[in-house]
Amino acid sequence: MNTGNLMDLAAVCRVLGVTPDRVRRLAQEGFLETARSSRTRNGEKPLFAVPQVMALVPEMPRILSRWASEDNARLGARRAGINRAHLPRRVSRLRRQKDEFLASLEELPPKTARLLRAAYYLFHLNHYAKDGHSYLYDLKGRVLRSFVRHFTAEDGLQVAFIAAESRVLLCPSCRSRARSQGLNYADYARLYGGCSRCRKDPRYYDLYEFIINREEHRFIFHTPYALARRWIRQGFTVPTRYSHRHREAGYTFGRPVTGPEARAVPLTEVIEELEQFVEQFSTGD
Repeated sequence: MNTGNLMDLAAVCRVLGVTPDRVRRLAQEGFLETARSSRTRNGEKPLFAVPQVMALVPEMPRILSRWASEDNARLGARRAGINRAHLPRRVSRLRRQKDEFLASLEELPPKTARLLRAAYYLFHLNHYAKDGHSYLYDLKGRVLRSFVRHFTAEDGLQVAFIAAESRVLLCPSCRSRARSQGLNYADYARLYGGCSRCRKDPRYYDLYEFIINREEHRFIFHTPYALARRWIRQGFTVPTRYSHRHREAGYTFGRPVTGPEARAVPLTEVIEELEQFVEQFSTGD
């Protein structure tokens, strides 16, 4: 997306023909700098100056060549060469898998096919978000909201509520007792539950789970209870499952995007697909 003289990360990737990790490296080496940040619910969205990005276009072959030389020095020429030789095959395999998946949707009912297509791109958006681009979770939330408001179990959507243990923030006295017993605060809270002066949030770790399941395709997404509870419409059946944490930490689902994945399913494509999906089902939201 371009906004006046500013360009977001996906547009920079498209213009320079690189992946987000390469944009990060360009920024670290001083070739790019964030001109402005747009504040979102889940983090800062970096925006880059269009003239600076366009000035880099003719420089990219030289920069990429230098990076290849640095990889040779760091990994050894043989190993770096093998990695570069394998990369096109990995990208080609992932692109073939994408084409096969999208082609398989043609035999399904239109609404189910639309849900699965969005789930496929949301799966990859999650990976981009895990790679440090947390502002993308805003789009994830909008997509999941469209799932709940416009699709049902008949289309392939299931929603479950995952109830977890309460979050306990120990008071000074309980922290002192934990130290005297040689326990960290999380273990003390799990064993004793804190006292009446400790702060307790029973919903902090609760989640909603979204399962898209039809034929051989299955996708699972999670989002915090505090965010998704506003979307769950009246009469939407949500079964409850229970999960027990054993340490003071949030849940981690998914993984960061890989280099071959970012080339096979570019961020620009992911965002455009999901924005179109949200727009298609935005009427009445």
